[in-house]
Amino acid sequence: MDKPNVEILRVLYFNRKRILLVTLVASVLALCTTYILKPKYRSLAYVYPANMVPYFMEQEYKAVSHTELLLQFCNSYDVRKKVMKECNLANHYELDTLDPKFQTYFNYICEENIKVSQTRYESVELNVLDTDPDTAQKVAFAIIDAVNKLILKEHLEKFNELINVNKAYLSAKAKAIDSLTQRLYFLSKNYGLVDLQSQIKEASRNYYRLMAEGKENVKINAVFKNIQEYGPELVTLTNCIQQQAKAYAEVETDVGRAVRDFNRNVTYMVVASKPTKPDIKYWPKRGIVVTITGIATLVLACLYFIYVTRLKILLQSIREAPPLTH
Repeated sequence: MDKPNVEILRVLYFNRKRILLVTLVASVLALCTTYILKPKYRSLAYVYPANMVPYFMEQEYKAVSHTELLLQFCNSYDVRKKVMKECNLANHYELDTLDPKFQTYFNYICEENIKVSQTRYESVELNVLDTDPDTAQKVAFAIIDAVNKLILKEHLEKFNELINVNKAYLSAKAKAIDSLTQRLYFLSKNYGLVDLQSQIKEASRNYYRLMAEGKENVKINAVFKNIQEYGPELVTLTNCIQQQAKAYAEVETDVGRAVRDFNRNVTYMVVASKPTKPDIKYWPKRGIVVTITGIATLVLACLYFIYVTRLKILLQSIREAPPLTH
């Protein structure tokens, strides 16, 4: 074995009683501290996202994970504010709402006591810690309710945007269809043009029949003249009206579907496991605290005696070194 390693083992063995004593004292103090600290209780809930995106936004958010969207809402400050008011958390945490740093302190406490994470099953795990078990469960229920209300608010805003945009679109389409219909009515009333294909077929049949009989009809000639002059416009008007009416019907169907969607009383998450009411404390866990404290103290004590011994040896060698001669 190398000499430095032997020296380290020798130092540790020589100071073994001190090291063990320090470790024991630190472990006892850590154990006593766990009795002084207020215990925290954990309320646990599991939820799945549902109806997160309205159907008229499905294509836009098709590639976005609904679980990730739900996580963002759960961690939003708007949800925290609603929960704070509902559960009176400002008084519970003994915070002064008039303090300029109130929001910072409140967010710090929320981040420490409220954990929202995604599980491997694409659900959301909600952990709420509090010194009172009833408050922990109440806060968990309040978070679920606040998230539902916040998502509903955002959806209503998007729904109103959809209605306003499509209302203007439908109004413009209705005016365009009305203008085309009036022109079509004008051609029908003044030039007798209604169904171009049927009229051409009928006029041609009568025309050739009269030609075979050696007769001529002024009305048929007038019909052909009108068809030749206004026929293309009639075809264009008919196609335009059909296209405008189809577009109008599609948007009107989407609006109707959106109205039906928001007339339903829906929530935006499926509660797989309701918030539990804790009956035993979650933290501090005495075994973990004492073990970590003992190990950390043991390592630090060993390092302390090793380096102190080396420092003493170094200082002694400096003092015993012969003076320099010139």
